[in-house]
Order: sequence, then structure tokens, then C-alpha cells
Amino acid sequence: MLLKNKFFKVDSSELSDATHAVYHVTLLADCDCYRGHFPGKPVSPGVCNIEMIKECAELLTGKDLLLTAIKQCRLTAVASPAVCPQVDVTISAEEAENGYTVTGLIADSKTSYMEFKGTLSIPLSSI
Repeated sequence: MLLKNKFFKVDSSELSDATHAVYHVTLLADCDCYRGHFPGKPVSPGVCNIEMIKECAELLTGKDLLLTAIKQCRLTAVASPAVCPQVDVTISAEEAENGYTVTGLIADSKTSYMEFKGTLSIPLSSI
């Protein structure tokens, strides 16, 4: 996990079943990512949002995962720890060949920030 407890922390989670979960997270404003992106007006870099979805998928599946394909990724609004310090990361992970087909959504009660669909594979070293 690269960003968990640095860029974000998981406050709680709701598991619907083995393939669906919602992670209630706090964006950590003191992370170096926000100092560089952008000083005084921090925003969550899209690549960090994708990594947060991947790391939440790892929590759901209990496996180390690698991003192998992005089928769709839409940044629908700009997330910022100053504007939306708490967000929900909704994950669906369906088993596929050598990994999972994952859909993810980063949102709060008012705004959707990112929609993601892609493939996450289990590294060969973990098989």
C-alpha cells in the first residue's frame, strides 16, 4: 500500500458481500501530494485517486493487486481535502482471469469525483 495512511485513511467500511464494499475515508491534507498539487489550493491528483481505488480493492479482496488495464476513468469533479475531507470509495471486484474486474466510485453525499472501471491482476510473485 503506497498511499494508505499517507494520502488517505480508512475510517470505516461497509461490506455488502465478498465482492462489494464502501470505504469511508479521510483525505489527509498534510500529505506531500497536496503540497505539490497545488500549494495553498490542494487538489487530489487523478493518479492518486486511481491508486486509492486500487488500494481499497486490495482491502476488499485481501490480495496485492496491480493495475493492468483502465477501461474507463472519468474525473467528474475535483476532490480536495479542504472542500471534501471525507469521501466514500465504493468498490466492486468481480473475479476474472488472473485477477479482478473492478469498478470504483469516489463520492460524497453531494458530488461524484471519480468513476473507474478496469482490471487489476494478482502479481505472479503472489500466486
